[in-house]
Amino acid sequence: MKKNKLLISILLIIIIKALFLLTKHIQEDAFITWRVAQNILDYGVYGFNGDERISSSTTHLYVFISIIFKLIFSENFIYPLIIFNSIIYTWGTKILSDILTGNDNVKILFIFFANFLPPAIKISILGMEFGLIFFLYVLFLKYAVLLRRNWAFLLLPILISWTRLDAAMFLLINFFYDLFRYRKPNYFFILSGILSVITILGFNYFYFHEIINNTIVAKRLAYANEADNFMSKFIGMLNNTNYYSMLKIPLNILKINIFLIITIFLSIFSFYKISKNLNREQKYILSIIYTYAWVRMVVFGFANSWFDWYYWIPQIFMFIPIILYFIQDLNKTKIITYIVIFFIPLVAYQTVHSIATGHGEWYYNRKVGLYLDSIEPDKSKTVFLEPAGYIPYFSKLKAIDYVGLVDKRVLEEFKIKGNNVAESVIKKYQPDYILEDNKPMFKGDISIEESSKYKLIKEFHILQNAKSDNFILDKIYKLKPSGRDYYLYKRIN
Repeated sequence: MKKNKLLISILLIIIIKALFLLTKHIQEDAFITWRVAQNILDYGVYGFNGDERISSSTTHLYVFISIIFKLIFSENFIYPLIIFNSIIYTWGTKILSDILTGNDNVKILFIFFANFLPPAIKISILGMEFGLIFFLYVLFLKYAVLLRRNWAFLLLPILISWTRLDAAMFLLINFFYDLFRYRKPNYFFILSGILSVITILGFNYFYFHEIINNTIVAKRLAYANEADNFMSKFIGMLNNTNYYSMLKIPLNILKINIFLIITIFLSIFSFYKISKNLNREQKYILSIIYTYAWVRMVVFGFANSWFDWYYWIPQIFMFIPIILYFIQDLNKTKIITYIVIFFIPLVAYQTVHSIATGHGEWYYNRKVGLYLDSIEPDKSKTVFLEPAGYIPYFSKLKAIDYVGLVDKRVLEEFKIKGNNVAESVIKKYQPDYILEDNKPMFKGDISIEESSKYKLIKEFHILQNAKSDNFILDKIYKLKPSGRDYYLYKRIN
């Protein structure tokens, strides 16, 4: 009966969370992965533009999983895949609850609250690989760290590394914890690490002729930050809600990332309080995920990694002690306090954010891609644009992006010329279309000789999209219009 109660609760949580699918909030980068998956099916080549090999996706394993869903569901694969992501994340929180508590009622509350944190909702619905990586993390914690299964030490690190190369940080922290605790190396773990490095780097080298994924190199070059001193980066981390906090509050509204600071202090306080009621193994697991959360956020912050999904899992891990503090003893007052102070505001925030962002992405960026698809039947034509998710996916045109995520030629231009590569890319590669967010093109920074070869054929304005006949939706769209104006230029033959 208790087992049925827990399973029914998990099913209800998945169903309730599925309501967020109605927002159509899907991350831009998910469509890069899905375009790569489609490219493999269409051309038999792991790439983005036909027969050109390029590691445009940061996740190899999730690309192959996407292919399986495409083969099963064809063009309707997106929502089955997203539901799969939501299920495995939810089951991952169930496994984590088994580790951290023995009471079924506490488990249900833990799973419920851990699934409705903003990063948890994004992991579940945005279509990226982080539901998979979270699930693999907790599998490793249970079967390798706790139960000491040799197969888990051997297999799971390989799967984790093939999902995301930067997940090596989680494995490295676990390795040092294991070495410190048992005073001897785990040879299955070491062998798995060796196999992970050989298989991933070997695949990258022999297939793509590169060691590190092209996307990682491209982002490092394109998004390099000039603030290289320690204090500038530290202050940036405290201020930047977009990347280090669950709540994205514009700096013109709130200059200091108060929510992050409060979360840090409350998390440390909660960790101290709950540790008194945990057994030795539970403290050990909580210490591992807590250490990983801190190390990941600090290292990636100082590496100028300006994408919020890098911090989703660390944010969840950092919030786990807070959840446990409020639910551990099943005190009704504390549970209600958590619901009022955290649950309702965070879910309300994410609901508004997903409604606005989903409308901007699905009904705006997707519409731009579909427009290009309708006017250009020749799919060998190229479009020069940024970002390279929705619009290339739905236009089906070959793409050259400003950053070089999907075209190595741009990356080479970055290495030669630095950040201002637009004119050299246009001059050398003559894209058939340019989708720009400026008029005149590139704010007039490219030569008249090159800009005169293109004519403006269509304008897309975000404010024309950010409206609704529904009063509430109209207010949400106008409060946070997601997207930007686009100007579509076509090359004059």
